[in-house]
This record gives sequence, structure tokens and C-alpha cells, in this order.
Amino acid sequence: MASPRIIMKLTVTAARKEPGDVLVIDLKHTRKPLLPPFEPGSHVDVHLPDGKVRQYSLCGDPTNLSRYTIAVKREDVGRGGSAWIHEAVAVGCTLPVSAPRNHFPLAQCEGPTVLLAGGIGITPILAMARALERQGRPYEL
Repeated sequence: MASPRIIMKLTVTAARKEPGDVLVIDLKHTRKPLLPPFEPGSHVDVHLPDGKVRQYSLCGDPTNLSRYTIAVKREDVGRGGSAWIHEAVAVGCTLPVSAPRNHFPLAQCEGPTVLLAGGIGITPILAMARALERQGRPYEL
């Protein structure tokens, strides 16, 4: 997996509101057709203009490296990162984003897997469910 110190300038190619005050954002590199690979459970650091750095789980398909997909829940009582993203990010914007890293890997085990998540915590679980589906491994969400 690529080093998380790599900062890429990625372009927002889609941004759509979802229920629960969530903004789903697709990011692509303007010159490279493929982004660094990631595993289910991985996240990226998004570098905001004020110097803040926020981590967002990659919730897209790890086999499709043409784009990264993140979901950002607006937190009005948070530290301001999600509010800025909801207010300022639109199609065509450029965001500095790190290469993926994974502190929440999908365990390889025998038998069925139970995936538990609540609220925005579903984002890394979506990529895990896709991976289990592709592997033909039984799981329950």
C-alpha cells in the first residue's frame, strides 16, 4: 500500500446529499487513471484550507481505483471540518488527500462474518461487505 505521507490533489467529480445530513463525495486524480490501492476499512486524510486534517473512511469499491468515495456527516457541534466540507465542497473542487491507510482491517476468518455499524460508522463496513461478497464469504450486516 502507498505511503500515507503522499498528498494527492484530487478533484471532486460527484457530491450528493444523503439522508442523515451526509455528503457522499467521489474523488479522482486529474492526470492519473488509477489511485493507490486500498483495503476494506481504510481511510484517507483530507487536508482542509485552514490546516485542519480530517480522516474519512473509504466507502467505495476497493477494486475500482479510478476514484475514492468518502461520506461526511455534518456535525454542527464538531470542530468545523465537516461543516466546511458541506458548505464549500462541490463538483470541480480540488482537495488535498493522503494515500489510504488502514487501522481497521477486515479479519480473515473461517465461518460467517458479522458486520456491525451505527450511523456514519457504516462507511468502512460498506467496503468490507463488498469484499466479502466478492470472495463468496458469508456475512451478516
